[in-house]
Amino acid sequence: MKPIEFTEEEIKVTLQLIDIAIKAGGLNVAEAGSIIAKKFTSNLQEPPSEIEESPVFAGEPSDLEVVEKD
Repeated sequence: MKPIEFTEEEIKVTLQLIDIAIKAGGLNVAEAGSIIAKKFTSNLQEPPSEIEESPVFAGEPSDLEVVEKD
């Protein structure tokens, strides 16, 4: 078997194609797509941009602006 090398941009595009295939094929292709996607993401330096590591939440209710009705 010959190894294939991908740039990070090529990996990201391939992951987008896998995502489209899973959305189009549904459960029939979801497991295979997930396995392949995990192999690709294991070679990335950073996690995919869709995964939010530290979500930002709204401030406390006391921090919110109060708007008076006319």
